[in-house]
Amino acid sequence: MKNVFLDLKCVNLLLKPLALNIRKYFGLAENFISYFLFKAIDALIPLVVIKYLIHNVGLNNYGIYAFAYALIFYFQNIIQFGFDLSAVRTISLIRDDKEKLSKVYSDVFTSQIYFFLLSLLLLSILILLVPAISANYIVYCFFFLLLLGELLFPMWFFLGVEKMRFMTIVNVISKSTFAILCFLFIKTESQYIYISLYQSIGFLASGIMAQIIIFKKFGIRFTFSKFADVKVTIIEAWSSFLSMVSPTIYHNTSIFLCGFFGLPSYSGIMEIGTKVLGAFKLVITIMTNVLFPYLNRNKSAIQNVRYVFIGFGILLSLMMYLTSSFLIELWLGTEHSSEVIAVVKYLSPCPFLSSIIAAYGINGLMIYNKDKLYSQLIFIGSVSGLAVGLILIPKYYYIGGAITIVTALTIIASLVSIYTIKIMRANKKLSV
Repeated sequence: MKNVFLDLKCVNLLLKPLALNIRKYFGLAENFISYFLFKAIDALIPLVVIKYLIHNVGLNNYGIYAFAYALIFYFQNIIQFGFDLSAVRTISLIRDDKEKLSKVYSDVFTSQIYFFLLSLLLLSILILLVPAISANYIVYCFFFLLLLGELLFPMWFFLGVEKMRFMTIVNVISKSTFAILCFLFIKTESQYIYISLYQSIGFLASGIMAQIIIFKKFGIRFTFSKFADVKVTIIEAWSSFLSMVSPTIYHNTSIFLCGFFGLPSYSGIMEIGTKVLGAFKLVITIMTNVLFPYLNRNKSAIQNVRYVFIGFGILLSLMMYLTSSFLIELWLGTEHSSEVIAVVKYLSPCPFLSSIIAAYGINGLMIYNKDKLYSQLIFIGSVSGLAVGLILIPKYYYIGGAITIVTALTIIASLVSIYTIKIMRANKKLSV
């Protein structure tokens, strides 16, 4: 009998590490599936709504909304301020310490409150002083609620604690609320002004639900942080902010400039094209955010993950180019599909380029703690893309916008891969 117990004890000791590994990978798989659903909802519901809105309000009026949202997106980036990277990395290392977690949450959320108030002030000034904005002031005023929802929904917290299923639940509430309100109440062209209101209501609902989950489920206690702590938090996030906001210099600005130099409908076409791109980039985006906290704790897996990123990138770019004509005509019909198809085909290299940036940049340089270098490379590529856009967009409009995005991503992908390979070679020499 004693030998039996010893044998069972040995078996238990052998199986325990296996059980821990299974639990670890099960958690990673759960996060991947949850974040996949989160981003799938984020990408697919707007595609359904876009078709309905264009049919009911017309492409030109939809373009007015797209132009306005392109501007609001800058303020969303200000409120998030790169915390989706800097805070995620910090939280992933202290997620089991409730006291430290509450402190980080308080510091980051207090910082976001300041950025939210700054955004409201700047947007109010633009509404009052810029004729192109004041002409549709009601659309922008409705977006005030969206910015409040952006503040209340700290995605960085859920990413950091690696509980993506809560993000998915909240996102279902946001996007379904937006879709239902549009389907119920937008019937005529003049009702285009309410698109921003219904989108904002969805954001606000998700933000309120996120706060309830954070305080009830995770037991977080928020206290308004001292300005000295806020200052430190902002300084630590600065490089991440530049990394996150720089793409808007070429990506979001391309949508904005298409409407600025051309017609509102051009902003609509460009925005639809980028939505399609977002759908094809879905897997890359999910892998980037799910694996970032995991790879910060398991750096030995970086090399293998890199091959997976690039393989998916190649496959998605090919699919985007080869299937875009069929899918877009099936989706939009023939009325506006030719313009959107042209934009999407020009944008088709982007999933591959984004996979390189994800593999060598966010899940490369940033994991090697080269945040400052990464942000500098992103900034160089973004400004280079903007320079191309200022030349091409006034002449070629949405085609120029698509070329702008591809140019910027090509420069960034080239730079981050070159510098990451240099750092890896240097580390190997030091270890020998």
